[in-house]
Amino acid sequence: MKHLLLTILINVFLIKAYSQTDKIKVFLSCNCDDSYIKQNTLLLDYVRDRTLSDIEVFVFDISNASGGRNFTFEYKGKNDFQNKENKISTNITQNLTFNEAREVLLKTYKMGMVHFLQNTVFQNQVDVSFNDQMDIPQEMSFDQWKNWVFEISGSFNFENEESINEEEYNVGFDIDRVTEMWRVRSYFRQRRAVKFFSGDEENFTSERNSTYFSGSLVKSISDHFSTGIFGSYQKDTFRNYKSFFNFSPALEYNFIPYNEVLTREITLAYKLGYNFYEYLEETLYGFLDQKMFNQSLTLNLRFREKWGSIYSYMVASQFLDQPDQNRLTLNNNINLRIVRGLSLRISGSFQLIRDQINLPKGEASIEDLLLRQRQISTNYQNRISMGLSYTFGSIFNNIVNTRL
Repeated sequence: MKHLLLTILINVFLIKAYSQTDKIKVFLSCNCDDSYIKQNTLLLDYVRDRTLSDIEVFVFDISNASGGRNFTFEYKGKNDFQNKENKISTNITQNLTFNEAREVLLKTYKMGMVHFLQNTVFQNQVDVSFNDQMDIPQEMSFDQWKNWVFEISGSFNFENEESINEEEYNVGFDIDRVTEMWRVRSYFRQRRAVKFFSGDEENFTSERNSTYFSGSLVKSISDHFSTGIFGSYQKDTFRNYKSFFNFSPALEYNFIPYNEVLTREITLAYKLGYNFYEYLEETLYGFLDQKMFNQSLTLNLRFREKWGSIYSYMVASQFLDQPDQNRLTLNNNINLRIVRGLSLRISGSFQLIRDQINLPKGEASIEDLLLRQRQISTNYQNRISMGLSYTFGSIFNNIVNTRL
C-alpha cells in the first residue's frame, strides 16, 4: 500500500512538473493592460525575467497622427524557437474605450503569437476565422477631416475649508494635422487660480492668471532633416508678462533615420527667435517692454530597447543682444534592467538660469513668497529621484487575483 501511494505521488509530481515546464514561457513587456492579455492566453506561461523565457515580446507604443497610439509587438524566439522572430502593429484610435482598446491589443498579440505556435502541440488550440463581410464600407475610407484632429478640454476645481478657499479653472483647445511631409500643431490654454486664506489677524488672497498659445509648422526634408516655424503668445501674472510674443524658425537633424523613431532617435535642433515683451511691472533692468533675439540648441536622445528606456534632452539658449543672459537645461529619465530581477530608475532635471530678464523690480514680499504669486530670482533649479527594485521568487506571473 505504501509503495502504491508513493508511486501515485511520484507520478502526480512528474505530471505537474512536466505540464509546467512543457508550456511555452513568455516574457511580455507592454505599456498596456498586460494582465488582460495574460488571462486570455493561459496556454502560455508568463515569466517575470526575460532570461527565463522561450519567447520575448516587447511592445513599443508612440502617438500617431490621429491623436491615438500606434503599438508595435516585437517577438524574438529562444531555445526551441531560436532564430524565429515576428513583428506586428496596430493603431488604437482616440475614440476607443478602454475595453475596446485592450481587445484590439489582445487580438493583435494573438495574431503575432500564431507564428510561434504553428507546428507545435499547441497549434490544435488555435482557431482561425475570416470575416467575409467588411465592417467598414469601402466608400467610408475617405477622410472628410483631411487628417485634421481637434480636441477641446476644460476643468474646474473648488475647495472650501473654514480658513481656506480655492477655485481654479482651465480651458484648452488643440489642433493637429500630421502627414508624411507636414506636421501642423497649435495649442491654447487659459488658467485662473484664486486662493483665499483667512487668519486670526490678517487675510491673504492669491490670484494667478495665464493665457498661452503656440503654433508650429514643420516640414520633412529627408530621412534626416526637417525644418519648421514656431510661434507663441503668452500672458502670465506669475512671470510678469502683460504680453509676450515669440517667432522662431528652426532646423533639425536626426542622426538616425526618422523611420526608426519608434525605438531610437538622436536629434539636434537649432532655433533662432525674435521676442517681444511687455511687462506688468518695471523689471530689474528698468524696462516696461523689450525686443530681443535669442538662439537655442537642443540635443534630444530617446531609446526604447529590450534593456529598458532612456529619454534625455539638453537645451542651451541665450539672448543674442545680451549673451550673458543664458540658460542650460538638462533633463534625464532612465529605466534600466540591470540583471535578473534588478531594475534601476533615475530621473532628474538640472537648470543653470541666467536669463530672468522679466523679474519685477523691488523685493518680493512675504505674501509673494508664501503664495507663489510671482517668479523669484534664482541661479539654478534642480530635481533628482532614484529608485531600485529587486524582484525574486516564483518566475511565473500569469495568474491575476483581484479579490479583497
